[in-house]
Amino acid sequence: MIPDRYRLDVGFARGKTEDDWASLRCGYGSAEMVPAMLRRAAASGTAFDDCWDDLWTALCHQGTVYSASYAALPILTAMCLSQDPRGYSAPLQLAGAILASIDGPEEPAAVRRRYGAEVAQLHAIAERGIELAGTDLEFIYGLETLTSFEDGGPWSRNLSYLADGEAPMECAGCAAALVLHIDDLPATVTRQDVSEGSTPVKPTANVAGTEARLLDLATQNDRQRVADQFRYLFGNATCPVCSVDLRIASVLI
Repeated sequence: MIPDRYRLDVGFARGKTEDDWASLRCGYGSAEMVPAMLRRAAASGTAFDDCWDDLWTALCHQGTVYSASYAALPILTAMCLSQDPRGYSAPLQLAGAILASIDGPEEPAAVRRRYGAEVAQLHAIAERGIELAGTDLEFIYGLETLTSFEDGGPWSRNLSYLADGEAPMECAGCAAALVLHIDDLPATVTRQDVSEGSTPVKPTANVAGTEARLLDLATQNDRQRVADQFRYLFGNATCPVCSVDLRIASVLI
């Protein structure tokens, strides 16, 4: 049974009428079309189709969020509650990205407090989801989403680089644009504009806090390759341009 506050047909987002949505902002400008977009996404069930691409553009465009993004959190929670647990959930991932964003009109901590009930619900769903991930790719996206509900800082935005096999970096010493290559291990770092002159990444031997939790979850869920990638992602490397020592986590863009 979904509580009334999360029903899709009862006053969108805590009693907002569709006229109220017109006063909010989204990636397209006025958010007046967002209720219809949310309904289309809800009607799509578990399929990830074009309506979700449109919704991402409206609510979390390249990491930027808007007043309508926050208002949509209860509706996205309702969608998650209406689905059976699964390894990948489109509304769960979008809700996580909204909460993880540091580019929006409000302080992230204030948003998390205001939607504390939703965060708790979503966190429980995300914990179950990583256990059901069918592939390493699903597991990585699920773990990034879970981290967003735990206020995991940059790892709630940057873990998905593992899915790409590389990550952009900027040297803290000379500001050179660098790339971490982490698909084939051992990982290496190169300049962004050349493929030669790579430097090796030294995997971490000691982790704490969020990084320790991520490594533990990968190990507990038999994701050995992901765990191995984490050790490099949490490690150190020498800049191939100026030779300064870099902590990978601190220089990801």
